Amino acid sequence: MALQFDTNGLYLLLSDRGAESTFHWGLYLAKSPASGDIFDIINFPNPRVWAYEPKSNQQVTTSKRCLLALKVGDLDPALHGPLQTRLSQVPIQYSTRFHEAITCRVWVKEALFALDDEGYIKLIETVNGIETEARYAAMLNKANGKRTVARSRGSIF
Repeated sequence: MALQFDTNGLYLLLSDRGAESTFHWGLYLAKSPASGDIFDIINFPNPRVWAYEPKSNQQVTTSKRCLLALKVGDLDPALHGPLQTRLSQVPIQYSTRFHEAITCRVWVKEALFALDDEGYIKLIETVNGIETEARYAAMLNKANGKRTVARSRGSIF
């Protein structure tokens, strides 16, 4: 069954990595109900080097790896280009804000903080609270063999 996305919705994506309780984290901008752009960082093929990797026109709706898409905001179409530019500027280094080494999860936390701080989205929960909400929902989905799209309790749309 295909996942259903709101056009212009910004989602936090958690994808199955095969590990019990860790996931690949990224952001997804739904440009239509069926396709959109993924923004994330990867460390493949070199596990010690992270790189920003935007991917256009992705078919997340049918991805078997996507366990959870947690909506964190709606974006005016005029902000689609500036969003991609802004996300390309999120540092890929040790996070002094969250006091953690960089990973895809920490990069998403930095991105959410910046997007909220600069008015792209409006969070009413801390970034750490949204992280906890997403991780819990993804672990439940993985345990139950489900994939879901949900709205974050920590955002205003």
